[in-house]
Amino acid sequence: MSPPNAGRLEFANTLRGFAAISVLLSHFAGIFWVMNPLICDLLGVPKLATLPERSDFLSFVGDYCIVLGQFGVGIFFIISGMVIPFSMQNSSKRDFLYRRGLRIYPVYIAGFSFAMLMLYALSMYKGNGFNFSLLGILAHFGIVTRAPAGVSRIDGISWTLEVEIYFYLVLCVLGAKAMRFDFPRHIIAMLVVASLARWAFKFEGYAVGVQIASGLLLLLGMAYYSLLNNRVTAAQFRSLQLLVCILIPILWLWIAQRAEYTYQWMSGYMVAIAVFHICYLLRTRFTSNRLLGHFADISYPLYVVHALFGYAIMYVLVEMGAEPVAAIAGASLASYLAALGIHLGVERPFLRWSKRTRQGATFAEARLGSPTPIKT
Repeated sequence: MSPPNAGRLEFANTLRGFAAISVLLSHFAGIFWVMNPLICDLLGVPKLATLPERSDFLSFVGDYCIVLGQFGVGIFFIISGMVIPFSMQNSSKRDFLYRRGLRIYPVYIAGFSFAMLMLYALSMYKGNGFNFSLLGILAHFGIVTRAPAGVSRIDGISWTLEVEIYFYLVLCVLGAKAMRFDFPRHIIAMLVVASLARWAFKFEGYAVGVQIASGLLLLLGMAYYSLLNNRVTAAQFRSLQLLVCILIPILWLWIAQRAEYTYQWMSGYMVAIAVFHICYLLRTRFTSNRLLGHFADISYPLYVVHALFGYAIMYVLVEMGAEPVAAIAGASLASYLAALGIHLGVERPFLRWSKRTRQGATFAEARLGSPTPIKT
């Protein structure tokens, strides 16, 4: 199987930048306002007495912020499922995990540490004490070590990284078989994930069910990989795509009575599937876009740092009397600069180190890196 050329995957890189912006808007223009008491609890600060009135446009974004956020998350998951198998080609399992570790952990540790320093500064500003334990902070550094340590999630977004890491581990267990998935194997994998998600929704709770169910989007991305490498026909791919589009509503509607944003969550994923496929069909028309390409380059550090960091800034600005647009703009600019600093100071050096460990990296690896999803 030969790696794809730049023209075949430029559309995915463009979508990656667009997804990063959509999630940022979801958080800062929507979630901070419609879920403010929960955000204050997340930050460990007293609840804001009042919130300034938002414009009609910002109110509209707030009403559908989950759709906007899950659209971005869905795009990231599909890209990951399509690209990561390419990075496994001509690579040992140990080398694959080593390079994935270099890609994920240094940036996450730096970004999470930066965000926690911001929360410490916020606690000093409010004079209400720093309510996060050292064990809780350290447990987050391992990402998948948080749950075994019995630590509640601090950052609110690392569940997507947990999904990514478990996806990598499953691919390593499957080995070369993962890159040779044919039509029947794709169907079996999708039905297995849907069954596990249904069980998790019923017995383990909404959060675990969401994590497992997101595997359907990763598997859809793998179906694109199989299509690009002629492991499935176009007709078979359409059947797989239809199966995912049927399973997602079934899973989310199964728990519609227990989750306030069930329909928005489901709709965001469905829109992501539609938009990604349209862009895939038009992939030969995509050329490099400097702005979206730049946001694609910094999307992972932006994912790691923006939520807690940006929410803290918005909290202070709103308390000082800033209007919503000013608070959103201030948090967005500060998050961008923080992400850019982490990208230049941490991500790039480790990417160079990772590439030196493997000669002849594929275009997908070099151009897209790790299409890590961003999440509320």
